[in-house]
Amino acid sequence: MSFTSISFLWFFAAFLVLYGLCPGQYRRYLLLVGSVVFMAMNSVIGALWALLFAVVNFLLGWCIQYSSHRKLTMALAVAVNVIALATFKLLRVLPVGISFYTFAFITYLADIGRGTLRAEYDPVRFANYAFFYPKFLMGPITRYGGFGTELDKPRMGAAAFQTGLENFVTGFAMKIFIADKLAILWNELVKIGFESLPVPLAWLGAFSFSIQLYIEWQAYTNMALGIAGLLGYQLPQNFNYPYLARSIGDYYRRWHMTLTRWFTDYVYIPLGGSRAGTGRTVLNILIVWLLTSLWHGLGWNFLLWGMSLGVFIVLEKLWLGPILARNKLLSHIWVLFLIPLTWVCFKINDTGELAAYFSRLFPFFGTGGVVVQGVFWMYLKQFAVYLILGVLFCFPLPEKLIHRFGKTWVGAIALAAVFWYAVYELNRSGNNPFMYLNF
Repeated sequence: MSFTSISFLWFFAAFLVLYGLCPGQYRRYLLLVGSVVFMAMNSVIGALWALLFAVVNFLLGWCIQYSSHRKLTMALAVAVNVIALATFKLLRVLPVGISFYTFAFITYLADIGRGTLRAEYDPVRFANYAFFYPKFLMGPITRYGGFGTELDKPRMGAAAFQTGLENFVTGFAMKIFIADKLAILWNELVKIGFESLPVPLAWLGAFSFSIQLYIEWQAYTNMALGIAGLLGYQLPQNFNYPYLARSIGDYYRRWHMTLTRWFTDYVYIPLGGSRAGTGRTVLNILIVWLLTSLWHGLGWNFLLWGMSLGVFIVLEKLWLGPILARNKLLSHIWVLFLIPLTWVCFKINDTGELAAYFSRLFPFFGTGGVVVQGVFWMYLKQFAVYLILGVLFCFPLPEKLIHRFGKTWVGAIALAAVFWYAVYELNRSGNNPFMYLNF
């Protein structure tokens, strides 16, 4: 059940009414019930697995807390989670949300092992941390010491409610009117066949998919923040306009920030970070990106995606960083040229099709297919409006204007009109789930 589905809109509307009527001391229980229902509406078996896994990790937290060999116990507890996640990925049967709540569990266990957190004794509080449904499907990844304590102090109020509505409607509209429309362009490229794409259309597809993926992620994040805000909670931001970055490293400090911080704090720094010399720093970076690749999937395309990014970041760290820092134009070109190429690797999981696509991006050695001529301008005109909107939302101005004018009565009416038109479009076109629901 994606956030952009009619069933979810009905679910959330009903839940919000019940939550508002519920006495404050009982809301934590209602929140847990709502999260379990949400999980079950996605998959009953997935919900049962998640609840079982939560019980296991709740008990593992106690084992670490009272172990005389805390670090060893922590390592074994973390290994249980890693093995479970890896098994599901190998079997290619992924319960919805498992990649994200597994990282939440590992964070919880690691912090207990480090001595920065005490094991939780309240199972309701622990389950709400793990399964809080605004972040259950695709994050953001939270830490128990931050979000766990916030669960005790929801901040309800008119201002938070208004901001929550603005975030939710903005994300909903971005998904329906931009991301879903750009997804059609990629589907058209698939129909043509990658080996038959004219070069300009291949590049248009690469840039379009890069924008689509970002808009999808930002849309989901806005909706998650909006839903949480309407319930009185605050989730961390997950994106900071990554296409304003001036290096690949900077791009991934802005992209999926809670995942980047997770790998930094729980993998890169424990490995030694950049404190143990150049060679070890390079190795640590490559290890982080290898694990990032495997977290996304076990296909060769994910390995190529992740390791190429690791190599680019190593090059920046060793040689290119000062050059990019001095030249603003060159640094933006570097990012805008390489990032779409890496996202093509991420998107196409068949190595033969991936090679065919790159043969059209860089047609130096020809291709076995017959190139379809005269379609670039047709598709550019057809999708120009959505591409322009997507590019605009890669900058802060549109969302700043929405939050500024959304609080006026004219802005409120405009947001309501956009929301209901998006609902109409969703009902007419059908639900197109978020791509990351498969990870």
